[in-house]
Amino acid sequence: MRRTYYLILFVLSLALQTKAQSSSADLAPYKHHIANDDHQFSFYTLPSDKSVGTIKPNRSYYWWGGKQIQVTQGGYSGKLLDGIFTVYYLNKQLKQQGLFKKGLKYGEWKEWNEQGKLTLRTTYVEGIANGSFYKYNDLGQLQEQGTYKDGKLEGKLSKYVTADSVSVSKYKNGVLVPVQKDTDSKPWWKFWKKKETNVRK
Repeated sequence: MRRTYYLILFVLSLALQTKAQSSSADLAPYKHHIANDDHQFSFYTLPSDKSVGTIKPNRSYYWWGGKQIQVTQGGYSGKLLDGIFTVYYLNKQLKQQGLFKKGLKYGEWKEWNEQGKLTLRTTYVEGIANGSFYKYNDLGQLQEQGTYKDGKLEGKLSKYVTADSVSVSKYKNGVLVPVQKDTDSKPWWKFWKKKETNVRK
């Protein structure tokens, strides 16, 4: 009984290993490594037999053509980027990493400086910034945080001037909302005015 159990486990593990190797082999023709003077890129392109779907005119598509990564709004003329996208500094530190689906940015994208400190986190949905974002200084300290909605600032934007000082502003559809003054509150000098008292004569 135990021998049969181990035999089944062995066959299953062998099948999984073969499938993993097959998947890697299937993706191999679509994986690219390129280098320029100060960065190295690693990315995948979409297989030609996969359906792209409807091209949206207000989206920026990333594609591979002419031995370069290209960006075009509302169209493309090469192989769309699809899968994990990674950029390295020459010292092998990560510079940028995120996910492409059919040429569009998806999920959380991150950026780092050459010392390996995280400098930016942004979330994308169908190629447009949507959700929370965080910016950090070169020491890795949070400098700014806010929210994007359809690529535009929405809600509170917090800027950390110092460790104890935060500047908060509000945005609506990408436009800064002016601070409203409270007209119902009394001027400061009225709080110091003495109350009149009735004196009997």
